[in-house]
Parts: sequence; structure tokens; C-alpha cells
Amino acid sequence: MPEFCEALVSALLCIYFLNSSPPGSLLVKNLWADATIAESSDHPEGSRAALGHVYPLESTCTALRGSSDAQTPLYPPPFATKLDDPEDPPIPIIKRGLTLVEVETHPRNVILRFKDNVSADCWCQVQLLKHTVAQAFSKKDWDEAVCKVNRADRGFKVGLAFEFEDYVLAFLTLDLLIQFHWSGDRASLASQPDVYLNFPQFLDDLVKWITKRRGQQTDRSGNAMTAVRTSTEIFAGAGVYTIPELWHMAARLCSAYYHFGKEAHTTLWPLVKRFLVGFVICVSEEDRLLYSDRLNVHGKDRSYVSARFHELLSDLELCFEWHSDDPLWVRQCDEVAGPFDVFEPELIRHALEIEDMNLGTLIFGADHWAYLCAEAGLPAAFPSEMASSWLNMDKYTYLFHPSSQRKPLQAFHPYTQLYRLAKADIWSVIPAFPDNSAPIPRRRPPLNPRELKPEVESSSPAPIPVKPPPPAKRGKGKPRAPRQTKSKPKPKQTKPQPRRSPPKPKPLPPLIPKPTPIELSTSFVRERALLSYIIKYTQDYTVGPLDYCGIARRIKGRGEDVILYCQCDPRVTEFYLRRHALSIATAKLKAKGVEKQGLGSKVLGAVEGKVAKVAMAQKENLPAPKMPPKNKKKRHSADRDLAEVGLVLSPRKRRRVVVD
Repeated sequence: MPEFCEALVSALLCIYFLNSSPPGSLLVKNLWADATIAESSDHPEGSRAALGHVYPLESTCTALRGSSDAQTPLYPPPFATKLDDPEDPPIPIIKRGLTLVEVETHPRNVILRFKDNVSADCWCQVQLLKHTVAQAFSKKDWDEAVCKVNRADRGFKVGLAFEFEDYVLAFLTLDLLIQFHWSGDRASLASQPDVYLNFPQFLDDLVKWITKRRGQQTDRSGNAMTAVRTSTEIFAGAGVYTIPELWHMAARLCSAYYHFGKEAHTTLWPLVKRFLVGFVICVSEEDRLLYSDRLNVHGKDRSYVSARFHELLSDLELCFEWHSDDPLWVRQCDEVAGPFDVFEPELIRHALEIEDMNLGTLIFGADHWAYLCAEAGLPAAFPSEMASSWLNMDKYTYLFHPSSQRKPLQAFHPYTQLYRLAKADIWSVIPAFPDNSAPIPRRRPPLNPRELKPEVESSSPAPIPVKPPPPAKRGKGKPRAPRQTKSKPKPKQTKPQPRRSPPKPKPLPPLIPKPTPIELSTSFVRERALLSYIIKYTQDYTVGPLDYCGIARRIKGRGEDVILYCQCDPRVTEFYLRRHALSIATAKLKAKGVEKQGLGSKVLGAVEGKVAKVAMAQKENLPAPKMPPKNKKKRHSADRDLAEVGLVLSPRKRRRVVVD
């Protein structure tokens, strides 16, 4: 699943590209894509697709993309034609008149709206399944860099690219795990609301989702993080690293998600815009670390928290220590002893400042929320009353920290802990519940016998069908017995049965959720999972819109920096290609605790082979751009300059030899 921030940045880049272009100028001239390995074998030998290069799509393209069980066509079906059909000849996409006119943001997708030559709408929903980013290359960079490098050496694959007059809008992916939905109607595409742009609709869908789950006769005893992350109906964009951030902020999940969404919409694009070269995101190794400053816990060594947060965290640890000698205790919140939520209202400030649809009463209760609203100068809104609270109200004498206080959210910096839960990494400063604790038993709705399956209603097992024995063989010469006909019995008249009352619902005992196995990682595993470690000492990608496979790389050069729009960019000199390849090969040797050693002959051979391969492509396809060397400053004395000039102007005199 794509994360909220990554999908948002791809959509915002498309919007920025659209708004920067003259109206009506983005006519689609061609569609480009990379073929899979299986598709490459179906193309003619020597063609671009067979050689592993990105190739233009024809209207007869039948390629599919997406999950294996629900793949969709790559080429727009309304404009597709049949192969080898004289009555339906291929038509280039440029003759369809598709013009990009609108881009919509979505927590999981990028939605594009085109107008064709008859002014009909054509919608394209780009479903960002995993490791996908949007980039808008200039035609020069597209033709001379991306199109010249094989998909195996490029560092990314082209899911689909829209070629315009001067630019190419491409959706780049690591493994071609991407999907496209074409439609003439917007209503048939994704409809999940953005939590920030449409908060009331999000809450309404959430209530429907909860009601649907509560009506099912399932135990629902799984972990809440896993339920939210794997849901396909609600919480779109809450992925692996968004979940720990929300749980660090949350007193109520909806308010935390709204604050997270507003922060992304209002502050994320100014950060990304700093690294745009044209319409291409381009970063250095140091720039990749900047996104982690926006995170609270995920992949961080320490988390900066307020004094109130730190005090509540200490109280929770004391509560666990107080129960350490108990054989088993239930996690029921006691008004005096706790355990209480470790919650800082400043972390969900945007949600608490909403004038309508404010959920403050669900967090603090009506009376205490009225007091906090008056203290903070906020309008009081009471949509409903809370059912229960896990907060220590004595700690919340004020809502937000005073503006005069300098960096109130950075008063303490506790170390984070890494847990492994349901095949996902969970970062947190809050310790997990100890093993001698048990969840609170939860009531379940009564079981209606009418909803039971027929197999459950019958107490006796179903009879096993028995195959009748074969008829006995008739001996030779024996006459056939006369056929006996039986008269059909008359149907018996049954008395009308009295109407039975509907069965009463069967009450079920309270459900005791099973604790999800959670494992605390070792310090060795935790250190190598830090974002800083992954970026500095490995070549893996981390999280955030600045660290994706399709992001261009900036390399320090002589004077101006050198930009690699893709790996093995044939326009870059051998010197920079070799230095970049060596930096990749030596990254893991610089980590702490690694014995210093040189690169082996095998690694050096691979580096030189890659450089030689690119050098060959430069000679065959492109003239290598020459960077004029800087003139070295030399200091000469005036006397030496005059002497050199004199030697040039005056002829050399022969020395006379005197012999005695």
C-alpha cells in the first residue's frame, strides 16, 4: 500500500506541472512503458522492448498491469484496436486528441482527467501500489538519458509515461507493480475521501466500516494497527510508517489522522519543491535525511517530546513496575493508578482547532473540554460525549503550550524502541504491555440462530450417499420377468402446523482478545533499521517522497553539481560514473563495527564493467558532454616573465670558445 505522503507528493507534482503549462498545451503525443521479461520475448528481435528499453505503445497493445488476480489494461480501452483486423486499423494516440486538463489528489492514487477530440472526458486512475513516484522529464532528458538505458541498469522501470510536446510525465516504479484504471466516468473510480479535504465524509465512512465489522460474528481480536493498515475501505494511505506516527500522536485515532493529513497538505510540498530541477525531484545523500526530521518515531534514534508527555511516560513505566509481581492483571484503567494514555494534545493541534466536527469531547469529556476551550480561546463544539477515557485529567490543566515557551515539544528526547508486530516494524517510545497483562474482555452481540449456516443448525451428521449395487446379470435362456407397475400413493393430508415464534438470540460470553505476539528487537537489529544507517551505509530505499527509486541523484562535481536522471546516465563522464559506482560499493564498508578493508577484485571488476558499458553507449549513441576544466592559477614573477619574453624575441648567441 502506498503511504499518504508519497501519493500526495506525486499528485502535487502533477498539479504543479499542469499549472505551469499553458492551458490546452498538454496534448498526449505518445504513451511509453517498460515491458516485463515475459512481454519482451513476444516483441520482435532487436526492437526496443526486446532489448529492455522503454518503448512507445500502439493501440493494439494488450499488456496488463496490477495484482495478479485483478489486472487491468495498460492502454486505454476506449482507444484500443484489435491486432490484424483490417476493419479496425491501429490509430495513433495523438489522433485521439487527449489533453490533460485536471489532476486530483487521493490518499492512494493519482487521478488524471483528459479531454479527447470530441470534448469527452477520459479519466485515468493511477493506482500507486508500491514504490511508485511521478516525475516530469524534459524531452531532452527523456530522449538522451531514460530512453538510452536498459531497464535493468536504469534503477527504475517506467510504469506508464505520457509524452507531451516538451515534457514527458512518467510514473516510475521499482518492479512494475502499478495499475491503471481508465473510465469515462469519475464516479466509477476510487471514492475514498481524503481525511483533510473531506473530514465529515471520512467520519461517515468510518462509522459504516465499524458498524459492518461489529455486525459480523468474528472475534475481531487482532491488533488495531494491523486492522487499520490492512483495511481497504478506510484509512487510505495509512501504511507501514504512517501507523507508528499516528499511534504516537493519538488520543483518538481520527483526530491524529486529520492532523497528519493537514500537515502533509500544508507543509510537505514546500519541502519537496526545494529539490526540483525543472519538474524532476533531485536529491543528494544528505537531502535524503531531511524527511526524517518530520517524523516523530519511525526510524529515529530519539524522539523529542514535551515535559507533559515525558511525565506521563514515566507514570506508565511505574504502573508496569507496580504490577510486575502480579501473576496476571487486566489492563483496566484505574482512576488513580492507571494505566493512562501517554498523550500530548499539541501533537493533534490541527484537529482540536476545527470549528465544526471537533472531536474534543470524545477525548476529554464535555466538562473538561469546555474548560480547555475557554483557556485556549477555541469555540466549544460538542458533537457527542465520550463513553470512556484513558486520560489522566489532572495533567491537562492547559491545552496548548504558551507561545512564549521555546521549543516545548523538544524538552526531552527519550530513545525509541523497535518492535516486530504482524510482519511489520513498529517504532515507539512507549513500552509494550508486559506479558503478565491481559486485554479487557469485550462484549459481543447476541448470536441469531437464523444467521447460522445449515451445517451448524443440524445436530446430526448428514447421511453419506451409498451407491446402489449393480443389477444382477440374467442367465442365458431364462425368460425376462414381467415388469410390475406400482400405483402412486395418494398424498396424505397434513394438518396445518401452528406458527412458531422466531428463535431468540443466543447470548455469547464476553470475548477475551488474544494478545498479538510482539517482539522487542535487539540493539543490533534496531541500529541497522534506523533511517540514517540505511541511507548512509546501504543502497536500500527508506520512506518519504525524497527517497524513491525514480528520484534523480545529485553528485558533487567541479563547480556545479552533476545530476544523474537515472543510473548509468550516458551523458555523464566516466569519472563521475566511476565515482558514483565506487561510492555505492563502499557504502557498507563505512558502517560502525565493520572491519576496514578494501574492495575485492570481483567488486572492482563489476564497477569497471558498468563504466565500460556506459562508455560504449556514449560512443554509439551520444557524444559525451565535455566539461571545460578550470584554469589553474599560477604565480609568476615579473622578472621571470620578462626573461621568458626576451628569450623568445632575441636570437640565441653562440658562445666563443678560447683555446690557449
